[in-house]
Order: sequence, then structure tokens, then C-alpha cells
Amino acid sequence: MKRGYKKIFKTKRDCVFMKKRFQRKILSTFAFSVVASVLMIVHGIFLDLDFAQIKRLSLEGFAFTFVLVFIGLLILEKIFNLEEDEEIIKIKKRLNKIEKKK
Repeated sequence: MKRGYKKIFKTKRDCVFMKKRFQRKILSTFAFSVVASVLMIVHGIFLDLDFAQIKRLSLEGFAFTFVLVFIGLLILEKIFNLEEDEEIIKIKKRLNKIEKKK
């Protein structure tokens, strides 16, 4: 409900829809981060490490890789989502103006 969503959306249902949409995006970003972290570690094992060095891998390394990938994806999501949110807000304002004219 940040950035003036109460002023733009007429019903609480619209605000709830935006909140659920945001939660789905975060969940999918989380899942993609886990998969990307695993793939990065597997890539490191098969292309960079010797099989004798596999014992050096740790859970902390996976967690660190996951955090970096997750933060990076959140930043990318925010960058590419800014225009979409602005367009949605503009369209809602135009719809409200058209409905008021009727």
C-alpha cells in the first residue's frame, strides 16, 4: 500500500491483488535464486575444482552464493519493474478520469 496505492485503486481488493502479485514475485525470485546457486556450485565443481577438492565446499558457501544471487535478482527486478508500475499507475488514473466523466 505504499506509493499512494490507496489513492489510485478504488477497492481494497485491488490493493490485495497487488500485494499477492508482489509476494508471488518474491517467491519466484527466491526459488530461482536457489536453483541458480546450485547450478553455480555444480558449475564450479565440474569446471573449476578437482574432485579431491569437493570437501572444501560448505553450507556457508551455498548460503553466501544464494544471498548474493537473491540480492542481485531483487535489484534487477526493481530496475525492470519501475516502468511497469508507473504505467499501471498512469492507466489506473486515466480509467478513474474516464469513469468520473460518465
